[in-house]
Amino acid sequence: MKVLAQNRTRAFDKKAVVKCAAAVALLIAASKVSFAIGPVPLTMQTFAVAVVGAWLGTRQGVVAVVAYLALGFAGLPVFATPLCGPAALMGPTAGYLVSFPMAAAISGLLAERGWTGKRIFASFINQYASNIFIVFFGTIWLSATLGVEKAVMVGFVPFVIGALLKAILGTAVLYAKALSSRK
Repeated sequence: MKVLAQNRTRAFDKKAVVKCAAAVALLIAASKVSFAIGPVPLTMQTFAVAVVGAWLGTRQGVVAVVAYLALGFAGLPVFATPLCGPAALMGPTAGYLVSFPMAAAISGLLAERGWTGKRIFASFINQYASNIFIVFFGTIWLSATLGVEKAVMVGFVPFVIGALLKAILGTAVLYAKALSSRK
């Protein structure tokens, strides 16, 4: 009986590691979908962070996002901008990156309370809140170097519609996941 319990624990751990690795791969891929529109590129990273949080839940979602950030801070070119290593924490986009774990936690927490899957409107609010949180937090950081007015114009306003579209896409992905897991 004790062996069965240990095997279940190991199987859960393996499954969690595989999910975390898949989430990190999604985050890396999302960072490579990037369009330069100013000091802050338009990417799919916020979409990936919100979906990862809702998919894995608070704890595992934050772990996956922190693992992704650790790869970039260690010097691997996983971010959308060429900055990596400690320089990524000093550049204009650092506020966006630093907010990723908090946004994944928001998305995961809301998902754990039922704000995901087949509850389309609740899932949309979850995804949009996570996306906007990143944009808002990043804009605050950006304002330290550009000033508040310019930071809002180049770091927030251009990303509001993108956040809306990413929230719609995230909701569709999570809805499809909910449908496939009930079959």
